[in-house]
Amino acid sequence: MNEFELKFQVPTDRLAEVAAALQRGPAESKRLRARYFDTPDEALAQAGLVLRIRQEGGDWVQTAKGPGRGSFERLEHDFRLESSGADTSPLIARHRGHPVHELLVQALRHSPSDLQPTFETEIERLARTVSAGGASIEIALDRGEVRSDGRAQAVQEIEFELKEGPPDAVIELARSWCGSHGLWLDPQSKSALGRRLAIGEPCTAPVTAQPLQRAGRYLLAAILDTTLRQILGNARELAAGTGGDEHVHQLRVGIRRLRTALRELRESGAWGPLESRVEEALRGLFGQLGTHRDRTTLLPQLLRDVQAAGAPVASWQPALPDLRAAVRDGQVQDALVCLAGLARTLHEGDGAAPKVLRALATGRLQALHSKMLKGGRRFEELPLASRHKVRKRLKRLRYLAELVRPLYDAAEVDAYVLSLKKLQDALGLYQDSVAGRSLFEERSREEPAAWFGAGWLAAQEDRLARDCAEACRKAARKARPFWK
Repeated sequence: MNEFELKFQVPTDRLAEVAAALQRGPAESKRLRARYFDTPDEALAQAGLVLRIRQEGGDWVQTAKGPGRGSFERLEHDFRLESSGADTSPLIARHRGHPVHELLVQALRHSPSDLQPTFETEIERLARTVSAGGASIEIALDRGEVRSDGRAQAVQEIEFELKEGPPDAVIELARSWCGSHGLWLDPQSKSALGRRLAIGEPCTAPVTAQPLQRAGRYLLAAILDTTLRQILGNARELAAGTGGDEHVHQLRVGIRRLRTALRELRESGAWGPLESRVEEALRGLFGQLGTHRDRTTLLPQLLRDVQAAGAPVASWQPALPDLRAAVRDGQVQDALVCLAGLARTLHEGDGAAPKVLRALATGRLQALHSKMLKGGRRFEELPLASRHKVRKRLKRLRYLAELVRPLYDAAEVDAYVLSLKKLQDALGLYQDSVAGRSLFEERSREEPAAWFGAGWLAAQEDRLARDCAEACRKAARKARPFWK
């Protein structure tokens, strides 16, 4: 009923070795041709549903998929058609009796149009079922194309699907293959790729943070899911070389939210020893993302500002970090796979009592709130490192408030977060000035005229620091702690 699988992209230069590794056991090759269906107004896609008919050798199978409990689970139901494949039109009734049937009915209830083909796939699948860690796991290497309206996109991916046994076995097997063959985790399904192709999107839109709904005892699992969804949705575009500046920004936000959850909720005991491993792996990636942002987004704006102020410095473009390699880094990918496994484990467990989580969250929110305001009020007097701590505490305070929102009155949480916005903006401007000054100082080694920009930005910092202190005093009056 529930499908649990992890899917990875295979680098082109590692494709042959992956195929060879798969064929070290009894592997089966099969050609798969599939057609995917939806209404012109995308009623199924909007509901997170997939409906396809696939030819598997001499057999024809209609499959429906829907959202599962987490990012790596899907509801799935197969219906085998007549071998001749004479009737390859989709019928929703074929899934009657399965939970996905009701989801299909609801999605199509208000759609004025009939189902029609939207795209198709032609895949050569090399698959082997292995026994590992007490589980039966299918490893499937897919090579082929997704096609729509004369356009085509190559497919070369490998999936690890749990057939029977403990989910941890899938995680450990995937980690082993990922480390050996340079694979990178990609949550995008063939149906999502096909939809992109059908509507002519070169890449998926940046994935933003979504507010959490009530999750009861499984709030920690939901927190991990929502942060992973934002991280992986943006990381996959950067790893593929198709992402832009907004993907960089949203990936940084996703990592910040994840690190906040791991740090501030560690006393729940849910993360175990994974927190330190994830922190170590993501710290370097986060730094490279910040460097990229400073050099592509911040620097052009600062150059315009200092040149308008009379700076004689010419524009320049510093070298950019290789984000594609940074996201594909083995340590980063290993951490992401482990987080996927932890999310599944939390969904499978008994969960944490909301009362216990609320007590923990309340303590952390109060501590961050008090320390942030204490430092913020005397921001002008603080050394540079302490000023940076004020900003980091504010960000953690905001993200923690948003992540534990289901434990409190939602309107009060939203009002509190909104009351911090001007302070966050003021601290952001100050930090941009500090980062910009560092860029101009670095440039001055080759172009002495850049010292003008560094000095101009340094002069701005005193004013911006006063603005931060004033914004903090105002926030202290307006921000009403919702946890009391």
